[in-house]
Amino acid sequence: MRINVSTIENAIRRMTAIVRRDEAKEALKSLGDDPDSGRLGWWVLACGPAYDPDDFDQREQARELLLEELETLDVILPENIWVWDDTARAQLVITSLPTKERAERVATHLRRKGLTIRVKREEF
Repeated sequence: MRINVSTIENAIRRMTAIVRRDEAKEALKSLGDDPDSGRLGWWVLACGPAYDPDDFDQREQARELLLEELETLDVILPENIWVWDDTARAQLVITSLPTKERAERVATHLRRKGLTIRVKREEF
């Protein structure tokens, strides 16, 4: 049986999403919210260059450029959690916060450093 890189990436994404979903539920419980209400937190995403979603090398190059930009600005992350959606851009989770207002405050601070930042509802 031959397994390609895309299959492995999809499996890793699913496993990561399950872990993050469970962590998000625990965070909501600690804040007194009902984790089964369907309400999730807010991601603050650093955005890098656009790429062709079908071009693995181009995607990796876009990721590397974003990581270099973050390193230059001394934005250090404990892990790299990449977000894929219909924007076809390298997007890295900087943090996850329980309210949009808090996420926007962090986003404003990071934009002042020169980063391209999006605030987006967490998705699993």
